Amino acid sequence: MIQKISRARVLILALATMSIFQTNLFAATAETVATACPEPNFATKLKKKPARASSPILVKTRSFNAQRGEIAEARGDVELRRSDQFLSTDLLLYDPDIDTVSVPGSMYYEDSMMHLSGSNAEYNFLTESGHFVKAEYGLTGSSARGSAEEVTMDSGNHSVLRQMRFTTCAGETPQWVLSARELELDFEKGVGVAWGAKLKFFKVPVLYLPYITFPIDDRRKSGFLYPLISSANDNGVEFSIPYYWNIAANQDATFTPRYFTSRGAMLTGEYRFLTRRNRGTFSFDYLPDDKLTGENRYHYKFSHQGRIGKRWRSRILANRISDTEYFQDFGNSLITTSLQYLKSTAGVVGNGRYWKLAVTADDFQVVDESISSIREPYSRLPRIVFDLDRPLGHRGLQLRLDAELVYFDRDVDIGPTGGRLDLFPRLEWDFITPWGYIRPRVGYRYTSYALDLNGLQGDTSPDRGTEILSIDTGMFLQRESKKGRLQTLEPRLFYLYVPYKSHSDLPNFDSAPFTFGFSQLFHTNRFTGADLQSDANQLTMALTTRSISQRSGHELWSLSLGQIVFFKNQRVMPDLGPSLDDSASPFIAEFIYRPSRRLSGRISAQWNWQTDQIDVGIVGVEYSAASGHRLGAEYRFRRNSLDQIDLRYFQPINEQWQFSSRVTYSLEESDLLAAELGFEYDSCCWALRVMSRRFLRNRLGDQRNVIFIQLVLKGLASIGRRSTPFFYDLAD
Repeated sequence: MIQKISRARVLILALATMSIFQTNLFAATAETVATACPEPNFATKLKKKPARASSPILVKTRSFNAQRGEIAEARGDVELRRSDQFLSTDLLLYDPDIDTVSVPGSMYYEDSMMHLSGSNAEYNFLTESGHFVKAEYGLTGSSARGSAEEVTMDSGNHSVLRQMRFTTCAGETPQWVLSARELELDFEKGVGVAWGAKLKFFKVPVLYLPYITFPIDDRRKSGFLYPLISSANDNGVEFSIPYYWNIAANQDATFTPRYFTSRGAMLTGEYRFLTRRNRGTFSFDYLPDDKLTGENRYHYKFSHQGRIGKRWRSRILANRISDTEYFQDFGNSLITTSLQYLKSTAGVVGNGRYWKLAVTADDFQVVDESISSIREPYSRLPRIVFDLDRPLGHRGLQLRLDAELVYFDRDVDIGPTGGRLDLFPRLEWDFITPWGYIRPRVGYRYTSYALDLNGLQGDTSPDRGTEILSIDTGMFLQRESKKGRLQTLEPRLFYLYVPYKSHSDLPNFDSAPFTFGFSQLFHTNRFTGADLQSDANQLTMALTTRSISQRSGHELWSLSLGQIVFFKNQRVMPDLGPSLDDSASPFIAEFIYRPSRRLSGRISAQWNWQTDQIDVGIVGVEYSAASGHRLGAEYRFRRNSLDQIDLRYFQPINEQWQFSSRVTYSLEESDLLAAELGFEYDSCCWALRVMSRRFLRNRLGDQRNVIFIQLVLKGLASIGRRSTPFFYDLAD
């Protein structure tokens, strides 16, 4: 018989008992829902919590008896339903005098988040205390599950579980199990305490902690984190165990004692803080008395960002190492070991509607031994930059100004030092229509110096003034192809005139040629910085065409072509070299092809008409199969400096096993730059990742071999360090 009860307090309290039991027992393991692997086997997992309070309660039972002043009783195949909640048992009792509900026999409960079974349960709503026996639980749609011989709740926010077990592995014999003699959960403080905690992996004890505390909600808590293990051929085996210190709500720190079998003990730390106006991070590594070098080794980095006012910001970055070989000895990638210098800076930046002002100080530490003293970068103490972008009326006319005042200094008395003022005011006009545009620019760049020549001969206050005139114009043409795609044709012309001015008396503090590419076809200067301003009487001719799907907006392919025609030889050269006797720049072509979401390719080349050779070439392709296979290949060439290939491969062998590899090889030097090989086993409850990496650690050709091992017990812990993924969309 089915009865809908108007005075259903008995049933409401029964359901509330199960809800409270669920909330307390599973607060500590709520994150395991995100690691779910199996499909839902019980109630459907809902995105939003149902409005249970306003939902009707239905009871189905063979007999029901509720008399005033007596214990209410539902007996025989009792089923309670409200919204997503379901409870089944053979007997349910409610004592109104002491406000207690009891389930003397076995019971089963489920809702959209969890399922639960037990031998018996009792709960008092006046004292918010209860007792549950032989409880077995699991999270709906997840393999996270466990059991407890006995659960006692007190005051609604305190629970004790005895002889508890937890795992995220399916089956009768889980691969890993966490057990504890007693587990105490304090939900008011957000802290759990376990006594006699044991972790078994394939029935082998791997961890025993007689006493441990841990957070059970999103509140942070001080304590040790899981250890990290790696190995390198020159440093030996590294073992580290981080300690997290929750200093306050807005600041914390992590200290990591590390031990290298070949070098000794190192301490790594990181401190973070965050306020309404400031945020910052300080990190360091310190190794006293390196066993291999006998020296103290260190690296520290301090980063700070602050808000001074509505328009003003501050920034500090301090980055230093103890010696030039530090990254060679402790870096874990080719990118780290190939660094040439570290930059430190401090300053303030303000901006308004039409202006921006930055006052900074920059310093550099050279970390590449191959850089000679004469080529070390100058410190900029200070550097003041002011930018203005002011509209003049409403017809596209603008006044722009780039201004810089900077003082260059260096520790060694080699070469000149001093101050430099650079001003570049200009008028710009933008005339833009749906079919094209024209942008004329006219400006004057003035650069002056106040120098200390350090014993050299020359002018201590040289200057240079240069007119700069440019006209940029282009068109947007489009048509519909026979296949229904939108095809564009975008021709562009850019004329630049800059008269030659002598640079013989000017120092070179921070100027160097830009790497020539497609964007350089439309730049007013071939050099960085303000010391060198290229002369020009030239015309850039460029053309871009694209094929675009009108349905999805997906770009099927694009082709860009461009070249500069010089009407006069370029005379301004770095290091006062001879003029460039070329009638045209290299011809640049770039083709990008995306026939599908899974396949893309790129071809880019620069052809030199004077030598009939390719100066720069890039060929790359990336493929992603429906089965999960990934392939990436790229060839990079730059005459007299670069000739290398980069191959990446990722293959899922089956549902559990994955294989990945990457090779970067220099054809010019016939040398391996970097190689990585890794295997990964990933199941629903645990994963093992092993990655071996070999890379060039210095210019002498020495290689470093590193092995990363990571063991993941899903829903519980991650032990070890994972290598950087080759395809970033595959990262966790």
